[in-house]
Amino acid sequence: MNKPLIIAHRGDHTAGQLENSLPAFASAIQLGADGLEVDVQLHEGRLILKHNIDAHMPPVVDDFASFLALVKETNYHGLLLIELKGKQGAAQLYRELQAAQVDAPVMLQSFQVNALETWRRLDKTIPLGLLQHRPNRLSRQLFQAGVIQNNNLDYRYLPFIFARAREVVTYWWTPTKAWVLKMMFMARVAGVITDDVRLAQQIRDRDGK
Repeated sequence: MNKPLIIAHRGDHTAGQLENSLPAFASAIQLGADGLEVDVQLHEGRLILKHNIDAHMPPVVDDFASFLALVKETNYHGLLLIELKGKQGAAQLYRELQAAQVDAPVMLQSFQVNALETWRRLDKTIPLGLLQHRPNRLSRQLFQAGVIQNNNLDYRYLPFIFARAREVVTYWWTPTKAWVLKMMFMARVAGVITDDVRLAQQIRDRDGK
């Protein structure tokens, strides 16, 4: 059985790098993270790396094209878990991703059903994940309709790990405590999206998971 993936939540920002920035993703790649989780949103016609949907702009804001270029330049082959923030930009994100021709597996994810449905119309096979705090009727309907293959869930709803992990492919955000990570590895979830890649690697590898 494959080991659960350890996915760097907005990169590795434990040493002062700005989260969701190119230095944070470069650091996560150096750490050997199995995947990179990146937040993308459409701002004034441009796809940028930014989490919050508000008027505040961080001192440094990288764009999606630069992120894809970093993946190619470093020859990174881990999972790219790309989250679209907000209701706009799904088609543009897909076009930029296809144009970049990155040689890495990709999953697109969103809280927005319209984004998932747009991606599914554009591509019948690309893996899609619905972001939710916990699974519900909507996630079951989207599974049955063939829109999504994955449910990406909030780690605070721990009981669902054992109820769901063996039924569907689940990725869980954002565990950082050792005991939570250990429970998730024991439950054989598909992956953890964590702010502490080093700790997750130590626990998974120590326990042989």
